[in-house]
Amino acid sequence: MATQAERVKALITELAQDVKSYQQLAQQLKHQQLLLQNSDSKALLTHNAELQQLMQQLNNHAQHRGEHLIALGMTADDAGMKCLLAALPTQYSQQARQLWQQLYDVTLQCQEQNNANGRLLAQQKQMMDKLLKPQQQYSYSPNI
Repeated sequence: MATQAERVKALITELAQDVKSYQQLAQQLKHQQLLLQNSDSKALLTHNAELQQLMQQLNNHAQHRGEHLIALGMTADDAGMKCLLAALPTQYSQQARQLWQQLYDVTLQCQEQNNANGRLLAQQKQMMDKLLKPQQQYSYSPNI
């Protein structure tokens, strides 16, 4: 059974790992955009499998972080983390706050890149639909 100090140290270490993992995700999402732009479906299949593994790892880390917070008497959310950060001694608080902010910033960056990739994919689908189904392009009702 881990002590509170051990849990806090583990949490800070895991935050640092998560920042690096999300930075890796950001790079992979940018690479995904290039693959989408080049319509490289074979490379996309491989790349998306790698993305799924990284996303699963990040999800597991988030669950583990939540478990740490709950074990420390906090809620497993942003409010719980902020409460913990406020209660930490200065020597840990500054580093942990910086890591938490970096994690937040890089997750926003990933979300924006993922949204851009989704828009690109939707545009490609729309273009393919127009090419493959030209009769529906000007149709306002189902063909009977």
